[in-house]
Amino acid sequence: MRSTRYFLCWLCLSVLSGNTLSAQAAMEPESPAQLVQRLVHAINSIKPITDGGNPVLNTTAAQEANAILDIPAVGQRTLGKHWQARSPQEQREFLAILEQLFIKIAYPKSAEFFHGLDIQIAKEQIAGQRATVKTTVKHPKEGLVSVDYRLLQESAQWRVQDILLDDVSLAANLQSQFNKIITENSYAELLRRMRDKLNE
Repeated sequence: MRSTRYFLCWLCLSVLSGNTLSAQAAMEPESPAQLVQRLVHAINSIKPITDGGNPVLNTTAAQEANAILDIPAVGQRTLGKHWQARSPQEQREFLAILEQLFIKIAYPKSAEFFHGLDIQIAKEQIAGQRATVKTTVKHPKEGLVSVDYRLLQESAQWRVQDILLDDVSLAANLQSQFNKIITENSYAELLRRMRDKLNE
């Protein structure tokens, strides 16, 4: 499953290399494009411990990324119709596991996979409380790939809620995989597989 292009890019959160924002810009209200750049920088600063990575710095960067990525919204989207069937405690448990998957697997793999690649922000589209940041990246194996970030603004704060690669919604793609596991097996089986992934 990880060998497929779209799943790999979702697992990696489609993170590309980018520039850090200045301290002055960080103090001002961020535009969606600036937020995407900050997400990119946070995740690309994560380095494997075997490659000189600092656990404290890695944790700080992962926490910053988690604050930008709307994990509760992503979690609800990926469970789809099964979200409402879960108790509040089960919902919290699911989101906690999902968050750990991002921290321990998605972010490090993203930083490794997209390291050194050139990001081009093509367009920032804002319509009310929704925005799309369109980017492209040239990958040595995949060629030119379009990566669009979809954001939602709540209480004057933008957060990333979905990522599209070549117009394919990766949240919807993951939702399809989760739904298949739950339908063909059970919700407990989905959690088991997620925990197994953490323990690999």
